[in-house]
Amino acid sequence: NLCKQHLDRADMVIALLDGSQVDDGTAWELGYFFARFPERRPIIGIRTDFRNAGDVPHALVNLMLDCSCTIIVRSVEELMGTIERYLHNG
Repeated sequence: NLCKQHLDRADMVIALLDGSQVDDGTAWELGYFFARFPERRPIIGIRTDFRNAGDVPHALVNLMLDCSCTIIVRSVEELMGTIERYLHNG
């Protein structure tokens, strides 16, 4: 399908992790990309939501998603800086 084709060609994934639970499609895409590229192309999660949605206190998202992300940022400004670093260092 088209989503998989785009993920297969991507150099990185940026995943919006806001909400009381992460969107099912986003979670699938994040897991697919993580499994497809074991050499660890970066996965940047962004969670601006103030609610915790993890399995343990103070976790931003559930553990499977947390461990699949290279980094989880908390603002658009932090996201832009992180993308810039990966573009210049990758």
